[in-house]
Amino acid sequence: MIAVKISSKKDFMAKLLTTELFDSYYVEEATIETFNTFNIDGHINRDFYKNDDLEGESAVPDEYSKWSELRTLCFDLIKGKRTPLGFKFILHPDNETKNRIVESAGAGLAPSDVLLGINIRFTGDTIIITTGTAFKIFSLDKTIEKAWDEYIPSFMSHSGIDTTDYE
Repeated sequence: MIAVKISSKKDFMAKLLTTELFDSYYVEEATIETFNTFNIDGHINRDFYKNDDLEGESAVPDEYSKWSELRTLCFDLIKGKRTPLGFKFILHPDNETKNRIVESAGAGLAPSDVLLGINIRFTGDTIIITTGTAFKIFSLDKTIEKAWDEYIPSFMSHSGIDTTDYE
């Protein structure tokens, strides 16, 4: 696990809320504190789609909604003259990115046995991004966690997002 601090909040928020940069990420949870606290559970309610003409699990293949589906809603809750009191987003990489990271780590684990995530948290005047790795099976191997911890700062840098180590 690593934690990085966003150097330019305005630039990061513009990229998060108004560009497609994070659109492929899955949203596990979003909490936005403004005049009310808004909680979004990103788990897809499969029963909502049960009467659609599409058949079976293939109708809704993902467990979570994509950021692209929730970004505008979150933007509408955050925009305005007043800065939010805080927010928290828990995101997971898309399956292609996750598979690439897990396989490149060479740990011999199936991508389905690993959950990679980032927590984006704003409190006061600071945005902190924290990485996290969870395993569905027991493993002492930390290569996947290290690969994920290296990927996020690289992704941020490649995306023009300046960060510093958070202490």
